[in-house]
This record gives sequence, structure tokens and C-alpha cells, in this order.
Amino acid sequence: MLSRNRSIKLQAQPFILFGQVHIVTLLIILFLCLGIPKYLNRSSGETTKRFGYILAALLLIDLMCKPYYLSIFGYPYPRNLPIHMCSLSTMCISLFLLTEKKFLYEIAYFWGIGGGIMALLQPDTPRGFPDLQFIAFFFGHGGLFLGIAIATFVMNQRPTHHSLLKVLGLSLIVLPIMYLINTILGPPANYWYLGARPEGASILDFFPDPPLHIPLVMALGIVMFFLLYIPYWIKDGGFTKGAESAE
Repeated sequence: MLSRNRSIKLQAQPFILFGQVHIVTLLIILFLCLGIPKYLNRSSGETTKRFGYILAALLLIDLMCKPYYLSIFGYPYPRNLPIHMCSLSTMCISLFLLTEKKFLYEIAYFWGIGGGIMALLQPDTPRGFPDLQFIAFFFGHGGLFLGIAIATFVMNQRPTHHSLLKVLGLSLIVLPIMYLINTILGPPANYWYLGARPEGASILDFFPDPPLHIPLVMALGIVMFFLLYIPYWIKDGGFTKGAESAE
């Protein structure tokens, strides 16, 4: 009985931002995202393809099952649908690993890294390990980053300025749709955090109260997208290429 009470108490511990568990979890994800692509680069193309299929299958199964198993453990069903930006990114990178359709990678790159970095650094999970939501959250986001890492560093995919504009346009189309979904479902539905701030500490704490924060969220997203493209823009010549074109 005592061990059972201790287990319940452990599960009920609040998540500590940048606490020991959070930092260790981030380091594990970083290690996997660097180590597995390095291993696959030394392996055959068939090994990469097989690993990609397995990762895609695991991520898609998790996406489809997550609303059900989280609801069984008491997390409200309306907030667990796989339509958050990171969930949609996970779906895109999984389908890319199965089909190699470039636009799926481009969506996952901008949405997944842009939204995923914010999510990993400021997780929307009230309790820490071994709480089910904590495990589901970091498995999904870790798998998302691993899929993007494999596509980028092993399969040699990369964004272009055209993909930047396409994903920006898609984001502006999907944004009002997500707001409408939140409105129809009502709380606790909060997809893309358009209806309320995340439960944990986040940069949105410094923004106006919802929905007045939406213009700032849009601006933040646009800045993040451009920051993610800058390394490739510099690699392609940046201002130097622009100056040569003008001449």
C-alpha cells in the first residue's frame, strides 16, 4: 500500500521547467537525433529506408491512438486530437519517410522545428516523468525531430525560399481553421494555443490575453520560419548572390 501511494505521489509531481528530468530528456533526444543519422549515413540505403518505415509507423500509430489512451487516463478528449502544429508536423514527416514527397518534408521542417523547439523548451505538460502525458509528449516530439534529422542529414532534404513562402501561405490558411475548431469544441480544446495560454510557463505569458495574442503569435511564427531558413540562405550566397544577380 505504501509503495502504491509513493507511485501515485511520484506521478503527481509537477513538471519543473529545466529541472533535472527535463534536461536529461532533452539530452536524450539530442543524442538520438545526432547519433542515429550518423549511424544511418554509414549504413546502406535499404537500412535507412527500413528504419524510416519503422519510425513512421510508430509515430503514426501513436498519433492515432494518443487521443484514446490519454482520455482513458483522465485527459479530456477534445484537447488530444492530433491537430496541434507538432502533431500535423509529425504526420507530415512520417508520410514523407513513407513516400518521399518533398512538400511533406517542407511542412515538417518549418512547423516541426519552429513549433517543436518551443514545445520542448516550454512543454505543455503539468506533471513530470513517469506521468503518461509526459511520456507521450516527449516521445512524439522526440520522434518528430528524429524524423526531420534523418530526412535532412541522411536523405539530403532541405528547405528553399519557395518552400518558405509555401509553408507561410499554408500557415495563414490553417490558422483561422484552427481558431474555428477551438471555438466549436470549446475549452479545453486549445489547438495552436489560439484559445488560451499553455498550462506551463511559456513566452505566451508575456503576450496579451487570448485572443488578442494571435497577431503576435503570427509575427513570432513568421520570424521563426525566417530564422530556420537563414542558414540555407547564407549557404546559397545570401546578399552576395543577390548582389551578383543585380549586376
